[in-house]
Amino acid sequence: MKHLVALFLACAMLLFLPACGGEQNSQQSTSEMVTSEGSDEVSRAISYGLVPEEIQEDYDAGITFRQYSQMLTNLISIWDKSRLGEWEKTIALAAESDEEMQREDGILATAYAMVLMEQNAPENFFHLDIEPVMEQLDSNSDTPTWDYPLFPGWEETGFAWCDGNYMWGGLTTCAVMISQVSGQAIYPYDFEGKSAHLQDPLTREEAICAVLRLGELSPATLEPEGVYMQLSDVGTYDKGIITDDLLNAESDLPEVTQAQLPAEWKGAGLGSSKNDGGSNFCTDFRETDIQFLADNGFNFARIFFSFSTLRFPDYPEDGRLVNENELRDLDQLIAWGMEYGVHIQIAMSFYLDEGGNDKTDDSIASNDAQWAMVQDYWTMLARRYAGIPSRYLTFDLSNEIQPGEEDNLAYAESKLSELVSAVRMADAQRVLLHAFPANPNPDWVQAVASIGVGIGCHPYYPQYIATTGYEYAEQNPYAVPSWPQPWFPMGMVQDGAVPLVIQGDLSGAALSLHVWDGMEGTEISVRADGAPVETVVLSGGVPTEDGNFQYFEQLYTMTLPQGTAEVEIQISEGGYAKIDTIIISGAMGDVVMVPHDIGDYPDRSEPLPLIVREDGTYTNSEDRMIDGAELYRVDVQPYQDIAAQYGVGFMVSEFGIFGANVNWDNDVVVAYHDTVLQMLTEQNIGWCYCELYNAVPNHLTLMPVVGGTEFQWSNAAVESVTVTCESGETCEYLTNAELMDVFKQYTLQDS
Repeated sequence: MKHLVALFLACAMLLFLPACGGEQNSQQSTSEMVTSEGSDEVSRAISYGLVPEEIQEDYDAGITFRQYSQMLTNLISIWDKSRLGEWEKTIALAAESDEEMQREDGILATAYAMVLMEQNAPENFFHLDIEPVMEQLDSNSDTPTWDYPLFPGWEETGFAWCDGNYMWGGLTTCAVMISQVSGQAIYPYDFEGKSAHLQDPLTREEAICAVLRLGELSPATLEPEGVYMQLSDVGTYDKGIITDDLLNAESDLPEVTQAQLPAEWKGAGLGSSKNDGGSNFCTDFRETDIQFLADNGFNFARIFFSFSTLRFPDYPEDGRLVNENELRDLDQLIAWGMEYGVHIQIAMSFYLDEGGNDKTDDSIASNDAQWAMVQDYWTMLARRYAGIPSRYLTFDLSNEIQPGEEDNLAYAESKLSELVSAVRMADAQRVLLHAFPANPNPDWVQAVASIGVGIGCHPYYPQYIATTGYEYAEQNPYAVPSWPQPWFPMGMVQDGAVPLVIQGDLSGAALSLHVWDGMEGTEISVRADGAPVETVVLSGGVPTEDGNFQYFEQLYTMTLPQGTAEVEIQISEGGYAKIDTIIISGAMGDVVMVPHDIGDYPDRSEPLPLIVREDGTYTNSEDRMIDGAELYRVDVQPYQDIAAQYGVGFMVSEFGIFGANVNWDNDVVVAYHDTVLQMLTEQNIGWCYCELYNAVPNHLTLMPVVGGTEFQWSNAAVESVTVTCESGETCEYLTNAELMDVFKQYTLQDS
């Protein structure tokens, strides 16, 4: 049996499911619910040999039990022929019937196959809440018939699978299990119509799509067997894909050298490290992604690539065996880049262990065997693409992975140097980079640059705006962002080293504090014009793994005396309280003050006094702001200077707002990105936006196939753009119209 890749990330499913439901019209028939995606899926199902010839037409016609059973049998045969006997016994009665099926019959038959294939929603993932679904079914007179003579044992056997009979298990599971290729549920539930359409006739198209989607729960199931070879035996690229005509054609792409990366690079990341179960529903690179970038003035694509995917779909035990078909897919991506005028940068997402598997803990290679594995993969790619100019292709040797405190930096530098030497022996002209996380280890940046490798910088700054995480956004409802943001470090305040001072007309105002995490028993003393007001003692927090406590929606509020002009907030000695939001409510309205680095407070500077203005805004005593100049000074220039010191190229290879479930107002989002783009343009630095899209819907675009049809940024205008390539490939992109307009001001300014 083929190696089964992890199904998907539950978060992508959570995002996708409501979006599907929201788009369905309550008046739609079940056949109409699959038509938009159906034609591509039907063609794909036929190509895999799932669809009997007799039903390869009249797709609106009904399907019989026999025909549906045959498709499921074909799928089981592809999945594991040794289980056919067991399956055929299970489906025997249905396989002989020419009675046409209803939708509930298809769900039930699919549930039988899912049990055999051990496919179910993960334990920590939800099924549809059955009680409201049952209420909806009852209100629509759409309850199951409970009449399934062709499926013996359907009720008793189901309890072993889902603690309920097959019909309820099938209904709730088929609505949330989604194809890794199309992103569509096996049997979508019509949320707007509040119906499963159980008694609707099951059409051929809907049945074909359902069986295909079951097969595509794991992308390896339907893929052809790999053509495997040793890394050392991999030859040059396929010249039928990367043709001499492409290589010899004129190109507007700028020249690239190891000493100088182009200021003209304007790019976006593509997180489609395919076949990795990473919720991008991608078994192949998308030509439409490259054309979309080119159409909008981008000339650079950074591909987050997992070397282990070159072993897809069989994943042999020998980690140095790679699938020639996957290498041709990489050839095709590079060819598209050359065709559309988009530079391709292959960025290694993970280091590899001794077996060629991703080290998904984001750790660097830890021994000689792991370094040798990574070196062999990079050397293979260097040999394969030797002769292709670096104006078309560069290698990013590591995406945000650096030695940890437990690692020997000198050893890592020595092994990386060996790797670089091996790559350059295979292709002396290939330009190499290493991408660093925000606020990286400067010693490691120096070490990499000293080897002669270019520097990729990721200025996610300030952290409060750029990288706020899911927990913070959901569990602190009080913070409101602004841009530009006043400079407001909290590092020296949170452990009591210095007090925080707030000035202004604070007479009779309410002062509220929100603590993200801290130590139980820590005292927070508040004084107004030198006189004590109140002392808060942290209690009732929820323990965290690091030994601290989180306080979620707790808000500590007190009233300041009349005439107050200055407030001092002091954390007790030996205590710890990460105050992440301060709210002053008074005659000026509600003033929300937030430290500029809410994640890990790297700035150990003493904060300036904060000034509350009469108009409801705030600043500090020097009107110091986090703006483009400050962002450059703090999180770009130090690493650009290191690159210049060693004579290697420099770029910003990621930037943007990369939080999950951050519901910032879109005006703030647009203003922030405009600031960063203007700074990069003024500094003549080539750039790449973090990602064009991924499963979290807060990037430049969304793709319904990836999950979600609404941006999480509030008030974003969504525009649909359908890209159709000359090859016939087509894909719909939903763009954040205001954000796209800002990017176009910079990507199209020279056109």
